[in-house]
Amino acid sequence: MTGKQIEAQAAQPTIYPATTWQQYLLDEATHPDCTDDLRDRFILSNAFLVQPKVDLRRLRRAVEKLRERHDSLRIRLCQIKGKWRAVIDPPHGETIHEVDLGDLDDEDFLPAVSAIANAPMPLIDAPLAEVIVAHCGMRGDVLITRVHHAITDGYGMVVLTEDLTKFLIGLPVTGKAVSHTDYIKRFQSPRPSHAAKTEAFWEALHRDLPPEPNVGRKAKGIEPLSYALGKVDQRQLFCRATPDSLRAFEVRAKAANLSATTLLFAAYLEAICQCYGLDRLMFMVAISRSDPALDTYVGDHTLDPFLPYRSFGSLRIIDAAKALADTFAEAMAHLPSDAARRGTPYQRELIARGCNPSQFSVHQPRAMSRQDRSMFSEGFYAGVGVTQKIGPFTLEALDTSVRRRRFADMRLEAGSAKVRTGFGLSYDGISYTENEARAITDKICDLLDLDLIDTELT
Repeated sequence: MTGKQIEAQAAQPTIYPATTWQQYLLDEATHPDCTDDLRDRFILSNAFLVQPKVDLRRLRRAVEKLRERHDSLRIRLCQIKGKWRAVIDPPHGETIHEVDLGDLDDEDFLPAVSAIANAPMPLIDAPLAEVIVAHCGMRGDVLITRVHHAITDGYGMVVLTEDLTKFLIGLPVTGKAVSHTDYIKRFQSPRPSHAAKTEAFWEALHRDLPPEPNVGRKAKGIEPLSYALGKVDQRQLFCRATPDSLRAFEVRAKAANLSATTLLFAAYLEAICQCYGLDRLMFMVAISRSDPALDTYVGDHTLDPFLPYRSFGSLRIIDAAKALADTFAEAMAHLPSDAARRGTPYQRELIARGCNPSQFSVHQPRAMSRQDRSMFSEGFYAGVGVTQKIGPFTLEALDTSVRRRRFADMRLEAGSAKVRTGFGLSYDGISYTENEARAITDKICDLLDLDLIDTELT
């Protein structure tokens, strides 16, 4: 081919299959019962006030390098010949959008930035990542990044932030990034040599799954949200415990060779069993990336195994946590699998059997392990309102967070390893009452000997 032909070919988009996770989001977004709050919940955004001003030339160059390194940032999801495909655009093109907000007063500043950060992002045939610089007069500039969950997760956002920072300050970015194609080939399905073993493991684990218990919506005579569609009333009950009781809890976990998170998850599942008189239940858990080969991948590696839990009783919470840790370890050794992904035929089969994998879940932010290892970890944990210095610029993280809908009717959320003040219980206010949520949190504290300082309901 001639040079012009090579250039013309490089300028054309390439077409690949969508991942299982992307297919799930597309199926949900086009479902007749999908509401706007569902379509808008999958945006991962950050905003930083930069003073005196953003260096647009340097930022544009860094973003261009980032887009060239990570092809997931260039994905558009389109339907081609009746099938959903990931269309990857070439690296060139406009990378940064500018907005002039002017000199806003303190009352209007954050809402204006938050409106930009959380604006709906179309999933179909549209860019799924964008960088926006909002010029705010004498206050400075606000750097806003928005990425759709279809092409990244919390772990991937740390990879993106770390690489972008290195490009900005001139540090080397080493290693080849895992591409969308690599992911499809290597991580979408189990290796052929392990496929039979993986399938046999999940078949044995799920042979005697409990049916959906008569709690939540089912107990109230309301159709269960098996596929996380329909109307919900999202609420969160956050519980803060005394530092002394939290330290004692962590010492107890360490003495039993358990992570504090696993012990907390066991207490949550046991609390549900105790409060509703159940001997077992099933739940979802967000599994962190365990394969080192995915360390440079920014795409979404969403694995949420559907697992069983059997009650051990109030006096054996350590035994329950050890059994849960064994279940987690075995599940992670048999991934990927359709038994660990939403929207698959396997999930539909479970629901047809009377199970509801979306009823209960446990979650710890998946980015934490990557953040701890990052050379910029102090920056990741700086928090809202903390000013950081990078060369001649100061950066302050802004709180533009909004309440996002959860997948499960009830989910326990553990905090980060460095800021452990308690735990959060997210739940659907249609499925459960405030009294039910408080009864479960009280039982968790009772099982773990945690002394509550206060609770916050939002």
